[in-house]
Amino acid sequence: MMRAMRVLIGLMLWTASGHAAELNHMVNDRTIGARLEGLNYPDTLRKDLRSGLTNRVLIRVTLNELNKLQGTRAIEIAVKYDLWDETFSVVQRRDGTVVNDQVLKTLGEVLTYLRNLEMPNLFPVVADMGPLTLRAEALLNPIERERMEQIQKWVRENSSYVPLEGAAESTSNAMFNRIFEQYARNADAAAEWRETVASPVFSVPRP
Repeated sequence: MMRAMRVLIGLMLWTASGHAAELNHMVNDRTIGARLEGLNYPDTLRKDLRSGLTNRVLIRVTLNELNKLQGTRAIEIAVKYDLWDETFSVVQRRDGTVVNDQVLKTLGEVLTYLRNLEMPNLFPVVADMGPLTLRAEALLNPIERERMEQIQKWVRENSSYVPLEGAAESTSNAMFNRIFEQYARNADAAAEWRETVASPVFSVPRP
């Protein structure tokens, strides 16, 4: 009885504290991709996903060889709930290009997708690559401070309407890098949540 109680308490504490996200590599068609699992999104995500506004997860994935940067990819996951059809449009872009576009029927399916993100074909496999690591920096609904100040000014002048939709439409690498670098300089960009995950060291078999 006491042992079962200790196990139950342990599970409750584990659930309350969350668990670490994991980043692992995938190899397909001589390219390296990434699988990002178990991101600890904020508790407000469920409500936000049903708001009818577009929710965005921005992810900067870097490939490093012996601590030397080999490549960077910008991933955007955009989720919008259709209030009429009660379905979710989920679009994944890589460097601004749509690579996956689907409609999910339930909130549970969306949460499963967001917590088990697969980002294939990010980097080409090059002969004689040394030990490699991946790093993923994720942001939820980031808005640049300058853009936010413009929105706030507009709202003050037009208090009957809040133009949150479309506040961060650009998906270029320049936009991604600006947002992430602003975070490195003490968060000059606003976002609801952020998380950074690194993969274990791995190698890719030679062709």
